[in-house]
Amino acid sequence: MNSCIRHLEPAPGTRVRVVSDLHLGHERCEVPPFSRLESLLEGTDMLIVAGDMAETRVCPWQEQGIARREALRNMCREKGVELVEVSGNHDPDVPTLLLQMWGGRVAIMHGHALYKEVAPWSWEYLRNKAACQELIRRYTDAETSLESRLELSREMCQLTAPILRREGIRNPLLRGFMHCFWPPERPFRIVWSWLSCGRRAEQFARQYLPRAEILILGHFHRSGSWSFASRRILNTGAWFRHASPYVVDMQDARILRYYPFPR
Repeated sequence: MNSCIRHLEPAPGTRVRVVSDLHLGHERCEVPPFSRLESLLEGTDMLIVAGDMAETRVCPWQEQGIARREALRNMCREKGVELVEVSGNHDPDVPTLLLQMWGGRVAIMHGHALYKEVAPWSWEYLRNKAACQELIRRYTDAETSLESRLELSREMCQLTAPILRREGIRNPLLRGFMHCFWPPERPFRIVWSWLSCGRRAEQFARQYLPRAEILILGHFHRSGSWSFASRRILNTGAWFRHASPYVVDMQDARILRYYPFPR
């Protein structure tokens, strides 16, 4: 089995930019037109997308997601920017699940591996709890092996088909309400994931990435910055409706800027 962990050592002085959760192809994606997206590549040598760059699972947006992903890849090649992709729960076909840079001092992941269930607030999990829990039981070494924990997250993404909205509800307001608030435990799980994101990421790093001084992730669609002793945790938000994308600029294992991307 090929490792899902990639080690990367940029040349000294390389300007690195990290984003996540573009969700290319999704109906709620708010990535600007590619003519304006070029500004994301300005002033950088390497663009790292920390998961969910595009919708590549079997869903209504798969074809468009794959096409737009290829367009972004081509744009990076044309601009001379190295594109590094990290797998998320919406693009589990990407081989790399964790990126370790500068000797492991910096770690970049999507963030869905923080939960064995990947997204315990999602309809996919809430409607398939028994199957998901059975899969978790099969990964007996997921508490001690980083590779096993990461592979569990990939297989969990592929276990159930995406559930997009409440079937049979034509009224858009009612459909939106049901999407956010049904079942009743869903909104509580979402809010708790936001409130506990930083602490959970720190616990994950302490368990699996003790050498990481910086951990960058996405997945939760809410940006955030946390400091724990000598470790910095950054969340890059999402290019999604009702969310804000953040950018991390780095050079030689140092954070230069962490800022909202103007759209």
